[in-house]
Amino acid sequence: GAAVTHGEKAAARRKVGIDAERKSVLVVGGGDGVGGLEKTATSLIEKLAKAEDEAKTNGTPELGPNAQVVVVCGKNEKIRKNLEAVDWPIPVTVQGFVSNMDEWMKASDAIVTKAGPGTIEEALISGLPIVLSAYLPGQEYGNIDYVTRAGVGEFQKKPEKIAGTIQRWFSDEKLLAEMSEKARKLGKPTATYEIAQTIGELLFK
Repeated sequence: GAAVTHGEKAAARRKVGIDAERKSVLVVGGGDGVGGLEKTATSLIEKLAKAEDEAKTNGTPELGPNAQVVVVCGKNEKIRKNLEAVDWPIPVTVQGFVSNMDEWMKASDAIVTKAGPGTIEEALISGLPIVLSAYLPGQEYGNIDYVTRAGVGEFQKKPEKIAGTIQRWFSDEKLLAEMSEKARKLGKPTATYEIAQTIGELLFK
């Protein structure tokens, strides 16, 4: 698919009701919101806010990440309530279970997720660089190799490392655009079959 223009991205953000001009990172916890979601989201928000503050203090606000965070908690009400109760220093949108994940992805510039093949495939089709934060041993391990080797993402387990990765990407427009382009090229509709095939080869060779 063709690269998404600034206007298209802004329109996609407006459609889901978030700030049209800020880059957005989507943090997804799977259907049940598991996998250190609250810690990851908190660490990420704090890191991006700090980087933005530092850029302003240095008189170069344009070098800051200029970010917002969208957290999809799935069915985990406790995490959703906890995150909603905080007055965050940058725009944060907290969602429970969403049925329009494709629209949230279109509105985003990167995603933090566990290594489920469905989410990875959707993210690639949307041209999103991916931070993989967890995987199910055995069945999802190959997905990490796939994403990191293709240059469309990183595997980071620790919340502060995840936060550092996103901040680095968001502070480097060129890198973000390159990774997005690679993701879009990989994210072809036949990718599910190919991922399955690749993982099969990795497991059985």
